[in-house]
Amino acid sequence: MESARKFCFSIAGFDSTGGAGLFADIKTMEQTGVSGLGICTAITFQNEKRIEKIDWLTTDQIIHQLKVLFETYHPQVAKIGIVHDAEMLNSIVDFLISKNNKILIIWDPIIKSTSGFDFHSVKTDWLSSLKNIFLITPNISEAKMLTGIFDDGKAALYLSKQCNVLLKGGHSLTDRSDDLLFIKENVTAIKGEKYQNTKHGTGCVLSSSIAAHLTLGKSLIESCHLAKEYVTQFILSDHGLLGWHHTFKK
Repeated sequence: MESARKFCFSIAGFDSTGGAGLFADIKTMEQTGVSGLGICTAITFQNEKRIEKIDWLTTDQIIHQLKVLFETYHPQVAKIGIVHDAEMLNSIVDFLISKNNKILIIWDPIIKSTSGFDFHSVKTDWLSSLKNIFLITPNISEAKMLTGIFDDGKAALYLSKQCNVLLKGGHSLTDRSDDLLFIKENVTAIKGEKYQNTKHGTGCVLSSSIAAHLTLGKSLIESCHLAKEYVTQFILSDHGLLGWHHTFKK
């Protein structure tokens, strides 16, 4: 029935390849059984191999998109991807909470692309934004950049004093790709194999899959495990940089 449909926000950038950003988030959410609602934060000029430039939407434009959607929809979970700076992130988070003070907010802190494109030419203090966020999903280098702490485990532990942290292990120097979920001082390993083939947009897919499973009422730990399985399917779906989204049921 239409009334049973569950909705989730993706507040992210527009990647015309569909491999990352809004397109990837919506595909992931729908394959998981959730309807994704997309709010655009930026337009990228790119293919799956490189990013040439990015045009940012204003905070007012982003909030306006949310205002119109909130007239009809009231998601319990929102995933945020690339944003221009901490001020924009704070404004989005504050607006979401003003509409639903129990909303679970996931932030995937995309600071630099895998191809080396730096989304933020000016340093910004992201840590002040974390107190009202439910989960952040940095990779190892992002955790170090956010905190200035060289040791990735200590960086994630420091971040976990503000909110839950899923430290992604895909860029680790080991032969595995285990993620570590920090809930305060408790750490849970989310096991994963490391594969030779890589995919554009795995971070977006992972965070939006977690958001979708949380929307379906699953716990954070279970959502992270299921999202890891989804990303594995995504990585193994094709030999190129663009992955396929297959129906995923668990």
